[in-house]
Amino acid sequence: MAQYRYNLILDRWTILAADRGKRPTDFLHKKPPHKTPPPDFDPTCPFCPGNETHTPPETFALRHHDTTPDSPGWNVRVVPNKFPALAPHHAAHTQTPPLALLPGHGAHEVIIESPIHNRSLGHHPPQHAYHILHTLRQRYQTHAQNNAHRLITIFYNHGPSSGASLTHPHFQLLAQPLVPPFLKRLLLHHQDYHHKNNRSPFDAVIDAELRAQKRLILADQHVLALCPFASACPFEAYLLPRYPTPHIADLDDVTLASLANTLQNLLRRLDSGLDAPDYNITFHTAPLHQTAPAGFRCFLQIYPRLSTMGGFELASDTFINTIPPETAAHFYRQQSQT
Repeated sequence: MAQYRYNLILDRWTILAADRGKRPTDFLHKKPPHKTPPPDFDPTCPFCPGNETHTPPETFALRHHDTTPDSPGWNVRVVPNKFPALAPHHAAHTQTPPLALLPGHGAHEVIIESPIHNRSLGHHPPQHAYHILHTLRQRYQTHAQNNAHRLITIFYNHGPSSGASLTHPHFQLLAQPLVPPFLKRLLLHHQDYHHKNNRSPFDAVIDAELRAQKRLILADQHVLALCPFASACPFEAYLLPRYPTPHIADLDDVTLASLANTLQNLLRRLDSGLDAPDYNITFHTAPLHQTAPAGFRCFLQIYPRLSTMGGFELASDTFINTIPPETAAHFYRQQSQT
């Protein structure tokens, strides 16, 4: 029988329709026949070493000490997006009330995670994964210093169905001049919940999941990985820092290392169990230059692209999931980490 389940962190309902569901193995990624796997170097790829002039000049890089900017020898490289959604300088717009317009000010960067064309995030050496997250934190800190930026969003598109337009693995960062209405509502929800219960939704969820153990995948003293009680899609997972840090910039080195290790571990299990499906990773953070509700923390969401959003979801903003999170978490726990 179907259930409505409530996501306390996102203040959103999900319909769990397990009777319509499939077995976890039915979600195995169907690779196109006769398609050659990508090489570790592609001479036509703008993100591969040797093609640095095919991108805008780098804004940051972790590279060998004897190399120069915009040349080979880098380990992680950051460049402005060549086709940005937002840019530092935009022409002013004429206001036409009641229709609101704002200039598209902001920043849009690409974080190229590795010189290796075909190595995805879960399969780097652990120290390199830490360096990638260190770079994300550094770029977040840099853009947070701009008073015109109100929200910084970091995300990762892996595979065609995730929205990735280039094969070479990379993160993207967008710094926006406004806070979207849904996030304003979400912050009010967290504020009201804390006022009524003297604890944050995050603390309530973490305590409940540690007691239940049914949806927990991995945990150490710094980070938890779990399938949320009201998962929006099959095998959705959250990575929750135990300490309330509203911005990625606030994560200390130990927590950052734990986050990198947990993220890699989870992605390897996803690849192993479901034959490397497409997925998105999103970093959820608080707005800049304002006080976040007590207990609010940044967290990561992993959204495997194993199902398609339909008309009901678009019309109602309510997701239908056919795999119980308890089943998904058990499946994750059974998978190989290699």
